[in-house]
Amino acid sequence: MNKTFMSGYYQGIIEAAPATLSAAKTEQLAITMTILHLRHAGINITSIHDFLINDLHANERLVNKYINLNADDLETAQAQVMAIAFN
Repeated sequence: MNKTFMSGYYQGIIEAAPATLSAAKTEQLAITMTILHLRHAGINITSIHDFLINDLHANERLVNKYINLNADDLETAQAQVMAIAFN
């Protein structure tokens, strides 16, 4: 895993998130999208967890909440956050 690229991916999500989202919801979106992206890339869960917590200093509670969800559940969580932004 290229940590520089993935840090940029995470930061890009934060910067491109709708302005109507709170900081907490923006971080939730970034965490779920990054977990899903890294899973698709074949990165194991422990490495994803450690990257988010140790390298990006993401909210550990949110990482632990979403790290074991399947792709459908992660996409549902993302859709729920985006629905907040546009309602």
